[in-house]
Amino acid sequence: MTINQRHFLAFIRYALMGGDYPHGLLTESSWKEQQAIAKRQTVSGIFFNALSKLPPALRPPQQILMKLYSYVVYYENMNKMLNERTCEIFDIYHKLGFHPVLLKGQGAATLYKNPGLRVFGDIDIYVPDGGQKLMDWVKQNADDIKEDPRRSHILAFSWQGATIENHLCLLKFYNKRLFANMQSIVADELNPDADPAFVTINGQQIETLPPTLGLLYLIVHFSRHLISSGVGVRQLCDITLHIHHFHQRIDTESIERWFDKLEMRRMANAVAAACVKYLGLPDSEVPYDYKADEWGNKADELMQIIMDGGNSGYWQMLGKRQNIFHRAKLYLKQQFRIYPYMPHEVATEIWLKLIHRFK
Repeated sequence: MTINQRHFLAFIRYALMGGDYPHGLLTESSWKEQQAIAKRQTVSGIFFNALSKLPPALRPPQQILMKLYSYVVYYENMNKMLNERTCEIFDIYHKLGFHPVLLKGQGAATLYKNPGLRVFGDIDIYVPDGGQKLMDWVKQNADDIKEDPRRSHILAFSWQGATIENHLCLLKFYNKRLFANMQSIVADELNPDADPAFVTINGQQIETLPPTLGLLYLIVHFSRHLISSGVGVRQLCDITLHIHHFHQRIDTESIERWFDKLEMRRMANAVAAACVKYLGLPDSEVPYDYKADEWGNKADELMQIIMDGGNSGYWQMLGKRQNIFHRAKLYLKQQFRIYPYMPHEVATEIWLKLIHRFK
């Protein structure tokens, strides 16, 4: 990992968990590189938050701060709008008789010291009981329906300035056995007798996943994106803060059993090690045995994969600028790096990609 990448991660750790700020004077080119890293990793708001707390002598040039601040204003305005849409769509779904559950996104933002600085995304909602009634409402009210045959488990649409992603199943594994195991876990944990969990958005109680299932969801979601399209430091920040806020409420026995059932133990260990080493999560708060001595080096390896790819994946960012064979080479290189953590899921992903490409 480069010096600038390490320095950048030190700023993110400082913004998330406090402590001592990173010392040292940086050149203008170093500041520009770190600004670009923050954008690629979708943490520009958190990066600005760290820089704004530095002593004046250690801050970057004014033009860099102003550029970051322009992002912050945009993020704050968009997060305000998305919070309003979240409350509105939940009211609508409840009136339609659905049982919606908010996933990550605006719910994860409530864990941040400055929620408006988290780079926004879609409004993700788990709606297992939507069915045809939900589809009929979407057809009548959506500004645009986003159809993707490879994501049949998601009904996505644009609505009043926001993108809503309705998850008809909580998480999609491409490996059929792992997917069946995930479905079994969800059915057990989100049964009608289970105690619900809530976050407060604009003074309204919005149901979200219980802390233990929520941690599983964040780690599996992180892993799926790492395989399929690349993932940014933002998702690792979400996991860090989720553990920090809820570690006393997370059921260790359940989470470890689920990791084994989903073949996620290696990935979960590496994620925990990275959160502790790079983002400042106290080791004592990790709610499962991640074998710190054994997985310390894996934290470096995982973080390097994240830093190399960024939020959209380096093979995807090339777009049409490179031919299909070069993009395929980069894609396979990424899969081979991730394979040791989730071998069966990665192998299934590659196989299905080949089938889709030939079709």
